Amino acid sequence: MKILFLSPTVPYPLTDGGRIRVFNLLKQIAQNNDVTLLALETQPTDAESISNIQDLDIKVHLVPNASTLPRVSLSTLFSAFFKRQPITVARYNVPAYRQRLKELLSAETFDLVHYEMFHTAQFYSETDLPRVLSQQNVDSAIWRRLQSETTNLFYKFAYWTQQLAFQRYERVISPKFDAVTCTSDIDAAVFQEHCVEDIVEVIPNGVDVTHYRPDFTSEEPAHLIYIGSMDWYPNEDAVSFFAEEVLPQIQSSVQDVKFSIVGGNPSAQVQKLGDKEGVVVTGRVPEIKPYFAGATVFVVPLRIGSGTRLKILEALAMGKAVVSTTVGAEGLALRDGEEIFIADEPKTFAEAVTRLLTDSSLRQKIGENGRARVEQDYDWRNIGKKLLAVYESVITKPI
Repeated sequence: MKILFLSPTVPYPLTDGGRIRVFNLLKQIAQNNDVTLLALETQPTDAESISNIQDLDIKVHLVPNASTLPRVSLSTLFSAFFKRQPITVARYNVPAYRQRLKELLSAETFDLVHYEMFHTAQFYSETDLPRVLSQQNVDSAIWRRLQSETTNLFYKFAYWTQQLAFQRYERVISPKFDAVTCTSDIDAAVFQEHCVEDIVEVIPNGVDVTHYRPDFTSEEPAHLIYIGSMDWYPNEDAVSFFAEEVLPQIQSSVQDVKFSIVGGNPSAQVQKLGDKEGVVVTGRVPEIKPYFAGATVFVVPLRIGSGTRLKILEALAMGKAVVSTTVGAEGLALRDGEEIFIADEPKTFAEAVTRLLTDSSLRQKIGENGRARVEQDYDWRNIGKKLLAVYESVITKPI
């Protein structure tokens, strides 16, 4: 197959879940297919990073100067509201990207176009080729949770407008595609409400089980970590909740507990958490694998979100015991108490973490069970085959 893959960003370095997912899917589909990637330049390092994509035998077209994308602010929120657009659609409606897409479609013959999220789905009308929309989250659910969490009426209204805008796109834009892929059955059910039968498919998140392997040589005693982009509000809320409401309860039972907040672009609120006893804010790190290896327990205190968490799968692949909220583990077929611990309230979350910190046999058992589950169900190699099957079904579908 000759595939044109539209991405809003260069999926390298592997600093967040979205980039990790796109990079690994590209890696799998490019092994026996001709893949072209069209991406926006949003980071100063993008021009250098594309070599890591080209090493996969993928042709890369980078649209320059997208680093001037407007920042998310109240003014951009209200502008998007009056246009009835999700904020991500308004921000990524870059004329140069649209023009480069037209040029590629005119110059080459493709079998299929892959659109990564609504950021690029807005360009669907540029071609009549078979098209697949890949959704990493149900964005309307994220904004609904955001507006339910805030008490500020101004922000509550702004978040509500985005919830409505994304719901409209889910209802109106999604059916324009020949197939829609989601990361979980929960997310798929939302899109199935608006799309014809049998076009919504689950392509779960995964993990490179050959890269992420159990390694306990550098494990530190009583070391808790959380990994994520720290300029994304759900992550900011998660680490604030943990540091302020959960960690003190753990510290009262376990001495010298360290909580590392690992991720780029920490907000002012996240940086301030570093003043608390036992809390370390690392900022962006070149490689996250050593942090997984050094952790005693991996914590996922997310209260806002959608989709599935790659970070949980990576931690499990490394044999780490994980404690997560229900939201954090949403969409993953993991057994509570056997492959993961699920807790939503500060007290029960702290109790689960404390139990794992003080019981090495239980910690080892949970880690081993989690590793076995990701080997069975979440290997990127098998997930790549599922995506290729979706492509093939769309291309061969009778007109």
